[in-house]
Parts: sequence; structure tokens; C-alpha cells
Amino acid sequence: MLDIHFGDNLDVIRTFSDASFDLIYIDPPFNTGKVQARTQIQTVRDEAGDRVGFQGKRYRTVRIGTKAYSDSFSDYLAFLEPRLEEALRLLKPEGSFFLHLDYREVHYSPPQQNL
Repeated sequence: MLDIHFGDNLDVIRTFSDASFDLIYIDPPFNTGKVQARTQIQTVRDEAGDRVGFQGKRYRTVRIGTKAYSDSFSDYLAFLEPRLEEALRLLKPEGSFFLHLDYREVHYSPPQQNL
């Protein structure tokens, strides 16, 4: 059975039962410092279209919309930490956990404070 949930991921995963997943894969925003934008398009058959498709037929590209978000966090670890804690709570003891981070963040460690 496949369930699709729409909402802030932290709000959604907090509703799930403990130790209820065999596999958890987390692919958070990468904290690139850039605006990430994705444009959704549709292609419409048009002899004067801007692209060529199957069997050489021409199609016109129609922009449907663009979604964007600022991929920048002042405290990336504070963003990730509650999600990682929830993942640990949700993972079955024999489960597998995968975390996909950007190469710029994966090995980053903040400077240590002198105490």
C-alpha cells in the first residue's frame, strides 16, 4: 500500500508510529545558498513548435508554472536534527537508514569553541 502525504515533512512524520519503517531515505535541501527553481512545462502538438519529438513531429513548449524555494539555512544542523531524531524513532531495529547530503555539507564541521 502506498500513502502520499502532503505537508511539512516534520509535521507529517511526527504522526507515524515508533519503529514502523524498514527503510528510511532522507534527501533534504542541500543548503546551497541559492534559490532552487523548477519550471513545469507541457508540450502541445504544433507544426511551428520549438522542439522535435517522436517521428519528427514538432511540438510547442508551454510553461505551466514555476515553483521555487530559498535553499539557504542560517543553522543547517538545527534544520536537520529534529528530522534525524524522528528518523531514528521511526526506524525498526533491523532497518536501514540513508541520508543524502550535498558534498559541501556532508563533511562540514563547525569550528570548535575554546572553553
